[in-house]
Amino acid sequence: MKRKLRRLFWLAAAAALALGGFVQVSDNLFPQRELTAETAVHFIDVGQGDAELLLSGGQAVLVDAGTAESGATVVRYLEELGVTRLYAAVATHPHADHIGGMAQVIEAFPIDHFYMGPETQNTSTYSKMLDALEAQGVQPTIPTPGDELVFDSGASLTFLGPADDVPGGNLNDRSLVTLFRAGDQNVLLMGDAEAAAEQSLLAHYPSLRCDILKVGHHGAATSSSLSFLQTVQPSVAVISCGVDNDYGHPDPQTLQNLSLAGVDDVRITAECGTVILPLHPPSSSKENAA
Repeated sequence: MKRKLRRLFWLAAAAALALGGFVQVSDNLFPQRELTAETAVHFIDVGQGDAELLLSGGQAVLVDAGTAESGATVVRYLEELGVTRLYAAVATHPHADHIGGMAQVIEAFPIDHFYMGPETQNTSTYSKMLDALEAQGVQPTIPTPGDELVFDSGASLTFLGPADDVPGGNLNDRSLVTLFRAGDQNVLLMGDAEAAAEQSLLAHYPSLRCDILKVGHHGAATSSSLSFLQTVQPSVAVISCGVDNDYGHPDPQTLQNLSLAGVDDVRITAECGTVILPLHPPSSSKENAA
């Protein structure tokens, strides 16, 4: 029966070729969509997890990839945008809700640069990511604060933390914290950084400001202290969390802190799905950036 169905399939394909002059028998029946040159940040809805896509000048950088269950969602989302190669991928820290889908991403796209912290975790999720990196011949880089990845457009991704003064006992606080700069706009991505990491950032970058804040740790009460929010002064805050998640994210205290800090535009992926925020084309550096 299977052989007969396969024969019928190819006969139909041959007939279509004869009638229409062309048929492509594959999963991709349409031309590959070209990746936009516009600059934007996509906060991909991966449920209870994190995945951010930075786009500028036809280049794409992925920061985290959600859970293992959402890996296929991330890959499909990138493919639908026309991503065929990643300029870089960043694994902020080895928790499963941030790197669970990374192995699938590594297997799906060539990656020019891969960044991760020195912290490890004895889990199958972490091992799968390392195995995928090795299989694809991708050599990871452990960035230090101040390291910068520059896009062809002039946009940049700067690693701000964690500094050496952030204690190593909490993997959340050891998240890679990055600042995406595009023109006169800054996007601060906090990973799961908590209060200790926030204090370290303010100590090392007292003039740090951002227009868009990816709220740390899915809106948990252990992150987004009022003093931190009042210093960085975001206009927009994005919280990535799952619908009816078991952790109660975002915590009411975090939402109150955002309100007290004057952040009126708060987007929560559990409520509005994927959040896409266009940015101005890179043309100048923000004077009060880190």
